[in-house]
Amino acid sequence: MGGRRLKKYWQNEGGTVVVILACIMTLLMACTALVADLGVNYVTQSRLSAAADAAALAGATKFNEGAEQVKAVALTVAAQNGVEAGQVEVEVAADGKEVTVTAFAPVRLFFAKLFTHSTEKMAQKARAAAARPTAMHKLVPLGINEKASFEFNKTYKLFAKNNNNDELDLGSGNSGALAFREGAEGANEFEIYLREGYDGVISLGDILYTEAGVKFSALKSGLGARLTAAQAQSDHTCSFNTCPPGCPRILYIPVYRPLEENGKVTQVEVVDFAAFWLEAKQLGNGSWQIDKEITGRFIRRVKGGCTTAAGESPFGLISGKLVE
Repeated sequence: MGGRRLKKYWQNEGGTVVVILACIMTLLMACTALVADLGVNYVTQSRLSAAADAAALAGATKFNEGAEQVKAVALTVAAQNGVEAGQVEVEVAADGKEVTVTAFAPVRLFFAKLFTHSTEKMAQKARAAAARPTAMHKLVPLGINEKASFEFNKTYKLFAKNNNNDELDLGSGNSGALAFREGAEGANEFEIYLREGYDGVISLGDILYTEAGVKFSALKSGLGARLTAAQAQSDHTCSFNTCPPGCPRILYIPVYRPLEENGKVTQVEVVDFAAFWLEAKQLGNGSWQIDKEITGRFIRRVKGGCTTAAGESPFGLISGKLVE
């Protein structure tokens, strides 16, 4: 009797169980679809973010060349990162010192489209602004006083003092030879850092030491090596207008404030950085005609630092900094 009642119960409840199971299966499928689609769209969103960041920073390197060039470079870099022109918007601020890149992509639904027909888009935005280096590496051990006459693309002679015994007196004028650390004075380290750049980091506010006298042979050897290395690069023609930021012919130097004590300047404070393009003629034997006064031009260049801060440097170095 009991068995018959139990059998009848399950027969009556069978339809309900089927409905419940169907609901559970539908819910599980929806959850699976959601997880799968979230994963796919997360990857797409990350790709858009990376592309927008790269495009904004690339555009910022062209702030000195006008808004159209900023846009062109940003679009090119976005495409190189998998986001075509039709999926990118580039806006340049009226002052030409800020660029905003927005990258779009449709929200992709592979499984969840069984349950919805969404046509929404996702977007990632990046904004880069003009910035100035606050710390740099690979500087050369030469510097210029912040109060010195300074005009871009004009020919300058960095050092005009000579004590006629094959040493350059560069210690206390408007420009000078520097030691990046105490005890590093001397022709050997001076030549190495002049040729290869200082392997440490110099920041605004750092205190450097002046060189009382530098052998001209060290100066000539270091600069000659840089000029030869620049000539060996075949990707550009060396001129103060065309040299890329990484060309060895460009010297990156500290701009300093002299710290005078008892009428002498043995230390200076770093207040900025500048780019100096070397002028020199190559002789028939392949060597370079380098004068003791170091002739060249101060130039504007886009050059990132180890650290940067918003704003522009009056000494011509600019970089881009992501601010959004």
